[in-house]
Amino acid sequence: MKKIFKLTVLSFIGPFIATFFVVLFVILIQFLWTYVDDMVGKGLEWYVILKLLFFASASFVPTALPLAILLSSIMAFGNLAESYELVALKSAGISLARIMVPLITLISLIAIGDFFFSNNLIPVANLKFQSLLWDVRKQRPALDIKEGVFYNGIDNYSIHIQKKDKKSQKIEGVTIYDHTSRQGDDVVMVAKSGEMTISPDQRWLAIKLYDGTRYEEMRDKENAHRNTDPANRLTFKSYEIKFDLSEFKLNRTDENLFKENSVMLNLNQLQYYVDSLNIMKKKKLDVDVSFEKQYLLATRDASAIKQNNKHTKPSDSLLNKSFVYSLPTNDPKHFIVRAENTARALKDMYNNYAEELNNTDKEIRKYEIEWHRKFSLSFACLTLFFIGAPLGAIIRKGGIGYPTVVAIFMFLIYYVISIIGERSAREAAIGIFTGMWISTLILLPVGLYLTYRANRDSVTFNYSKYFTGIISFLRKRYKPKKNQSTV
Repeated sequence: MKKIFKLTVLSFIGPFIATFFVVLFVILIQFLWTYVDDMVGKGLEWYVILKLLFFASASFVPTALPLAILLSSIMAFGNLAESYELVALKSAGISLARIMVPLITLISLIAIGDFFFSNNLIPVANLKFQSLLWDVRKQRPALDIKEGVFYNGIDNYSIHIQKKDKKSQKIEGVTIYDHTSRQGDDVVMVAKSGEMTISPDQRWLAIKLYDGTRYEEMRDKENAHRNTDPANRLTFKSYEIKFDLSEFKLNRTDENLFKENSVMLNLNQLQYYVDSLNIMKKKKLDVDVSFEKQYLLATRDASAIKQNNKHTKPSDSLLNKSFVYSLPTNDPKHFIVRAENTARALKDMYNNYAEELNNTDKEIRKYEIEWHRKFSLSFACLTLFFIGAPLGAIIRKGGIGYPTVVAIFMFLIYYVISIIGERSAREAAIGIFTGMWISTLILLPVGLYLTYRANRDSVTFNYSKYFTGIISFLRKRYKPKKNQSTV
């Protein structure tokens, strides 16, 4: 059995490591394709992008593991079947289920490790990833002043350059509009040439202008109603202006602001939030019921039960079919308007309560979904292994081509079922447990059935066996009659 253990594990571990990193790389490329517009052109340092990719890769591990296990198990058992090693083992009296035992043990350990990774490390990685992504998406584009285009990236300034030397720092035809007074183009600087430099710490942009003029409107606040204002004109040979570039740097947001997100919590924290929200929901219901009683007990209104200056019992008034006649006859419209206003107030109050409770239920479902996800993704490793291993033994094809097609097809089935179940659970169409485990409940029996058929050497994918009955039925159904003429 040691040789069998070594044979199966070594045939699995190599494809597993390779496929895992390939799948992780593909998912990471999809992430880059989605957020490339938020990262390009912002002058991010290389280590910031590397940190973002690292944290993203860590958060994608639970998704990449099941697909890697499915693909590597099909490849491993396909190679063993194609090289007739499975036939030799079965000839020695060793069943396929017995051959799968070492890998079942290995996959179980991987699933347990995946669970602890999802519970302890993934929340931290998601917190770092989401906070860093938030800061990157808010980051301003890098400083890039182009020729012939007004640049408005610096607050309260508009810069126009006619010509810029790419090899040196010299610029020509410079026009700068200053809006710092927030009252229009109060200050305008025009120069024939200049130099543009950035400080070593990337904090300041210095533009030194040559042979230019500075125009400034002198607004008189006391005589603001005047149509014209005096202007100040300054001709200079050399003039320097500095711009603060600190806002172009990546400013980190406090990570504590993101900690309440469900994907950034472990099991204990998720359970704490679920219990807290349930307690808040119960208290809200108790307060709402006690507050509504004063509107619902109409028999407390003495004027409503007064009849000819004689009081009747509330129970008798409510049970009496002619209770409406107990209202005073001098002004019955007053009670009708009062009842209508009370009904409208109750309706609005109930709508607000229903909206609040609905939002609370959504929050509870969100935390419960994330709680079940940590278990379901780990158990998916075993489920997809029981599908991949017998499929590899049945199709008897190794390598990358055919097993990859089968693995992607089966994983798409699993993924689509999981997405449908999760969305249904999120919308309260089905239960949380059913929605998060429906893919396992459907595919695990399929995997066990495939293992059973492969263990008995059944020809599961004999297409002629499945379609013979359908073809014979169609032939009998559409067979032309003897007396029917044919063309």
